[in-house]
Amino acid sequence: MTYYPVALHLFSKLQQHSTLAFLQTYPTSQEAMAASVEQIAHVLQEAGHPTANKVAPKILEILHQPQLTADAITIRTKARLMLVLVKQLLPLVEEIAHYDKVIQELFLTHADSTVFRSLPRAGKRLAPRLLAEIGDDPDRYADAASLQALAGTSPVLFESGNYSKPHRRYACSKPLRNALQQFAWQSTQTAGWARDYYRRKRKEGKSHTVAVRALANVWVRILFALRSSHSCYCAATFEEAQRKHAPRAA
Repeated sequence: MTYYPVALHLFSKLQQHSTLAFLQTYPTSQEAMAASVEQIAHVLQEAGHPTANKVAPKILEILHQPQLTADAITIRTKARLMLVLVKQLLPLVEEIAHYDKVIQELFLTHADSTVFRSLPRAGKRLAPRLLAEIGDDPDRYADAASLQALAGTSPVLFESGNYSKPHRRYACSKPLRNALQQFAWQSTQTAGWARDYYRRKRKEGKSHTVAVRALANVWVRILFALRSSHSCYCAATFEEAQRKHAPRAA
């Protein structure tokens, strides 16, 4: 916001309902600075903020720090435009929230939801995305390699004369590849073997993107095995299998 830059530092997400409600109530920094902690907390509580009383003092503290200000005409015109945009965004945010709720309900009733929910750091968003992109047809993929090819996680070997080099697979499902790579990166935050694998690829000189895609390729094999056996992911089981087979795979 050119006239209200401090607003960008008050909330972690601009599109959440509490942020929009705050901006609607305090369309300028001057109005926000004139509010009390109790008034700000009340606005956030009404908007459904989970920790309104905790964040209200921090918001007021940030508001009173030195900041850039625009002239009166810019503030008046830009604030009016912002209120119009917020008025349009609020119904959209509510509909997206309802949409997310329906997706979650449908996901939880699916037979494979327990498999995808067991994946480390898949959470409420990545788990349904992975299930939707991979699909629930048990006969869709002949083997893990076919799923890897569709996902674009396995490389393609380019050959010309005496020259040969693996490169990224372009003919693939981009949404599936994106979901798998996001999940692969998230898994490095809690799964020790995934973090070690990623770091090993980086030490080999691979870029972040290539290392994550290689990790996603490993996860595809695991996902295929889990879905085929209708089993939940168990870190101990995988790590034991890795210890037995990793030397031969190397």
